[in-house]
Amino acid sequence: MVRMLINKERLFQVLFLAVIILLGITFTCNREVSTYERNEGASSQRAPSNNFQFKKLTKRDSAEESLETIWNYVYQRQYNCKDHEYLGGRALDRDGAYDLCLEDKFWPIKKIPDSKCIMYSFGVGNDFTFDDEIANKGCDVHSFDPTMKLEDGFKRDSGVVFHLLGVSNEDNDKDSNGWKMRTIRTIKKELGHSDRIIDYLKVDTDAPGGGGFEDMVMEEMLETGLYKCIRQFAMEIHLIGPLTNPKLLDRCQRLYNQLTSLYDVGYRIYNTTDNVRAIRFIHKDPSYSQAKSKPGMLQGGAAILWEVAMVNLNPEKCDF
Repeated sequence: MVRMLINKERLFQVLFLAVIILLGITFTCNREVSTYERNEGASSQRAPSNNFQFKKLTKRDSAEESLETIWNYVYQRQYNCKDHEYLGGRALDRDGAYDLCLEDKFWPIKKIPDSKCIMYSFGVGNDFTFDDEIANKGCDVHSFDPTMKLEDGFKRDSGVVFHLLGVSNEDNDKDSNGWKMRTIRTIKKELGHSDRIIDYLKVDTDAPGGGGFEDMVMEEMLETGLYKCIRQFAMEIHLIGPLTNPKLLDRCQRLYNQLTSLYDVGYRIYNTTDNVRAIRFIHKDPSYSQAKSKPGMLQGGAAILWEVAMVNLNPEKCDF
């Protein structure tokens, strides 16, 4: 009888331990999913409710707080696009690839092939692969880059039309870099697209002094109402350190505030990709993750690059 009691007690201990292990595995798996990051995949942190109000960053917020805030924001999947494709990019590492949501509301040409479709792609860098993919789907694609050695108006076999100019917050026939620059509103007017919705806007631009022009684009979208007539918006966010530098901290906070302001008017992130391809090549470390660059954002000169794709829940025509 004593032996049977001992065996039952041991059996209970084993079963209890097994339950604890299973609970631990479940918790760990759920935790890994909630903080999941990968180089070529979707964000998956829990999205807020549609009426959620994000607080804006101010000068009172520290560099640490600001970095953590924008970091957590870009990894949220705020919209689950059930039909999407990751297109383009060089064969070596998919650098230059972007995500396209193919749901009818955001890509009507799939259901109605005769419908008009336009895409503006800012920042080519001699890589037309994504632009060609979109053109091959029947969309009129206009690619813009003031740094390339191509003739303005050059047309590729895919139908993509190249324009030797860049995007900016003001019109300038020759800026300090010798580049022709235009606002998106001016470009729409000059191309005869004043009453058209931009089905896809891609911004992957590098500014000479570091960073990019994505903050200027978001500024124009928000201040002029341009955001209304864009179905999908994808961009590479260039976050440059050290954030102890007041100017770089101000830009970090501005980027976050612009992102959340786009959320306020109906934009939802459906994919975020870490662009660590160059760093992996330089360090010869295929496992290098964005998280390893995070500490250097505060005191060092690190940079974080995010490729973020969004859908506009309420697209409509603009009168410009």
